[in-house]
Amino acid sequence: MRAVLGIDASWTEREPSGVALIVDRGSAWRLLEAAASYAAFARDGKDVDPIVRHRGSLPDAPSLLAAAHEKLGAPVDVVAIDMPLSLTPIIGRRASDNMISSEYGAKHASTHTPSVTRPGRLSDELRIGFEVAGYPLAVSQPSGRALLEVYPHPALIELASADRRLPYKHSKSPEVLAGRKPRCPAAKSLRNLEADSNAAGCQGPRGR
Repeated sequence: MRAVLGIDASWTEREPSGVALIVDRGSAWRLLEAAASYAAFARDGKDVDPIVRHRGSLPDAPSLLAAAHEKLGAPVDVVAIDMPLSLTPIIGRRASDNMISSEYGAKHASTHTPSVTRPGRLSDELRIGFEVAGYPLAVSQPSGRALLEVYPHPALIELASADRRLPYKHSKSPEVLAGRKPRCPAAKSLRNLEADSNAAGCQGPRGR
């Protein structure tokens, strides 16, 4: 069995961070759980009261790992975080940021520019917290349990042979600006991904 804890980490304390747990028990990767905040992921199954509004908070690596262990029945193998991570202080754009932007900028998948304040200490606390828990940041070929910095947009572009970044946010969509409930962005994104895959001659979800 293999398992990955994925974190779409917010660059500020004010905004919530998404968390997902995926597992491969020998046949294929499956999504075991997804949550819209650290607090939501850490809740146990007995807490059925819905979270009306997800709020930002400081990352707590031991709590996240413990929650993943409880849901999975075993420790995760890898922690993957969508946030700039480094063994040295991040004060601006890195060589990796520039390389990705040069390669994928035309496909609307450039990286954001990190700074001393954003993500700042949130990045350091995540890295140190997971390192203390036994998941050191991998800066080359990972071996054993590891913490990885990831950037999903280029991966999705390559996976779907897409011409541009997969649209997924609706915070400034016409429905939101007009005060109406927006259409489900996840469903639209999946349709876009399947359309891109089919256009590229790949088998989409319905073709498997």
